[in-house]
Amino acid sequence: MRTHDEQQVVTGVVVRPAFHFTPRTNWMNDPNGLVYVDDRWHLYFQYNPEGSDWGNMSWGHATSADLQHWTEHEVALSHRPGEQIFSGSAVVAPDSGLVAYYTSAYDDGRQAQSTAKSTDGHRWVSDPHNPVLDRGTTSFRDPKIIRHVADDGTLTWVMLAVEADDRKVLFHTSLDLRTWEYTGSYGPLGAEGVVWECPDLVRLPVDGDEGDQRWVLLLSTNPVGDDPDPGGSSMSWVLGRFDGRVFHSDATQLTRLDHGRDFYAGVTFDSAPDDAAVMLGWMSNWRYAADVPAAPWRGAMSLPRQLSLRTIERTPVLVQEPAKFIHSLLTGAPEREVATPWRARHDAHAVIEMHWDPTQTGTVRYEVRGDADVVLSVEHRPDRGEVMIARSGTDAAALHPDFPSSTVFPLRRSGGVRMLVVVDGPLVEVFFHGGEAAASHLLFMGSDTVTSRLSSTLDGPIALTMAGSVVADRPERG
Repeated sequence: MRTHDEQQVVTGVVVRPAFHFTPRTNWMNDPNGLVYVDDRWHLYFQYNPEGSDWGNMSWGHATSADLQHWTEHEVALSHRPGEQIFSGSAVVAPDSGLVAYYTSAYDDGRQAQSTAKSTDGHRWVSDPHNPVLDRGTTSFRDPKIIRHVADDGTLTWVMLAVEADDRKVLFHTSLDLRTWEYTGSYGPLGAEGVVWECPDLVRLPVDGDEGDQRWVLLLSTNPVGDDPDPGGSSMSWVLGRFDGRVFHSDATQLTRLDHGRDFYAGVTFDSAPDDAAVMLGWMSNWRYAADVPAAPWRGAMSLPRQLSLRTIERTPVLVQEPAKFIHSLLTGAPEREVATPWRARHDAHAVIEMHWDPTQTGTVRYEVRGDADVVLSVEHRPDRGEVMIARSGTDAAALHPDFPSSTVFPLRRSGGVRMLVVVDGPLVEVFFHGGEAAASHLLFMGSDTVTSRLSSTLDGPIALTMAGSVVADRPERG
């Protein structure tokens, strides 16, 4: 067992994140079994205990008291001959402790749902009658268990799982977390040429109004086929209604959840305090996940994000606000006005918050880079009401042909602009307006100090607050 309490030093050319979870060694992908119990956040995750490549899928395990500092434990559910332990979820069940559901992926290609129980979150006992839900198909996976309480107070357990190749979410209900009734499906919807994975369903009030609650279906999509989309994997959401048996929506398309290249398989914690919807995602992309450096860990979790619905231009929009500890890191750091062009050389673990009035600044461009030739640029274009975010450089292209990228997305707000940038080793997460838009990227910068730059087309000031060790901070002319 070990902790992430101390900042890590450079491992080769990759700096270990200080406040994102990474395993001590080996491969990690999807978060699994997220659950809050006994004042601890339990994170299980897809893990290869035997190497830094995908395989031997098991459930790794880590816990935290504050979502910032994590302690890694022994493997919770281990692969066994003929069976790998794929993604799933865990819930706190009355009088039963913790109950997990996961996908048993058998060597013959069949995928079915199995269950295990635990009294402490560390030692798990699989049901001897597994699998308990089997359709005899090869892409039936990723069970997510949620609760539904009827008007008469009856608690029903609902399992969402996907037939990934069919782009369908299947719904089953149960009163005892063991015997399941199929109640319907949702999909397909949106782009073809992808598989659907890792569904979740959360109920959220609109603008904090408990009398106006909507259901949000979360989905991860991954391109497949002979000519897959080079953009790779991503997450989406769709707003709708849930009657306790099946999800309904009038939407004709999915809405992208994160505008970066590296946010996938995000799901929420069961039994979070105050019924908050707290989500974690995997910060990578199946397009190049096997090509990123292993140092000696490969794979990282995103920052925890609290989900809510906020009305923007008369439409409820999913908002992803980063964990409160990120804002606490800024406490005590002075806010000041900087003139552009400006730059700072700082530690590779930094939080930077910026505010500006686009009528005074015009287009604002932020860049972060290290010693390697790889740069992430974020450009707010007020005349177009959009943001362009790009990852470029010869070292980016050398990692994988699809690693360089450029994305444009709308920023639906008038008035001032607020942007939060979290740099944590090779992980960069950008949030606008408290999470109304988010973009997550891997950025292997090759050094433990990096440079942030700001420029603008007009001379208006930018208010800036920075948490992190600053090596040099000055206006940049010429």
